Amino acid sequence: LHDWGLLGFLVQDVIGAEQEESFGIRQNHSMELRDWHDLITKHFDEHEFELFVPQRGWGEKLTKAAARKIDKYGSEWVGARLLGGTLAAICKKPGEPVEIDPNKPFETRMQCPDCRAKVRLDDEAAIVCTSCEYRAPNEGGVYNLLRSVDKKELYPGDRDDLIDFSVPGHETKLGEGWFDVEGVYGNRYRWIGAAATATLGNLRGGPQRLRIRGHAHENLFAAGPAPALRVWANGDLAGEWKLDRTGLFVLEADLPEAPAYDLRIEAAPTWQISTDARTFSVTLSMIRLVPPA
Repeated sequence: LHDWGLLGFLVQDVIGAEQEESFGIRQNHSMELRDWHDLITKHFDEHEFELFVPQRGWGEKLTKAAARKIDKYGSEWVGARLLGGTLAAICKKPGEPVEIDPNKPFETRMQCPDCRAKVRLDDEAAIVCTSCEYRAPNEGGVYNLLRSVDKKELYPGDRDDLIDFSVPGHETKLGEGWFDVEGVYGNRYRWIGAAATATLGNLRGGPQRLRIRGHAHENLFAAGPAPALRVWANGDLAGEWKLDRTGLFVLEADLPEAPAYDLRIEAAPTWQISTDARTFSVTLSMIRLVPPA
């Protein structure tokens, strides 16, 4: 079917898309050409498109040729809407170009992302604001000039409302039931058995949403009944979920306002392997509080 150019007419989505979306990765496979056009025209004053429509086999070649005849301009627009493809665009933001003196220091071309004031370099070659306390260190020749509020969300570090198993110090918020850290940086995790406990602090105040990221091994599904996870917060049942496939998962539950949350995570069934004395259920890589939806 692929060689004939017919596979694209039958498939529902790319392999792995559903699993990635359930893990919290936003996909754009369902965005149509009109959606891309609306997005680009929303943020740019001028743009030029070039469309690359696939021609894999006679099925797509015939469809593309027919679509070009249907299109009143003889363009690839109709074909791209029918078959998908690749969109290349050159876009221009509003405003007039500013002439830049190449002899001036590069930091003079920037401004503070928090208060829009001028910036300078300090003794450690970090970019610092001349008005507020904003600071962006030189990290391998790269400066991260995100707003402080965005940087705190994307790179939170070790804080009371987050347990990131890749961040040193996270173990201070763990209780019983956790095995040693495994994996590589950026993807570290811990196995649990039948249950594990942890504590999170409420830094924002108000009701919170609990988010748990983990992975279900195929042995979990071979161990017995349908795998399930149950989470308790301050002694109350926060949520219960059934797992229907192996791989990554993200669980969320709304929590009432409290200064802190003592969590108990239960998983079943458990399983073992002959070369290890431990009893396993799932791995967990992040537990955090986020604002409720």
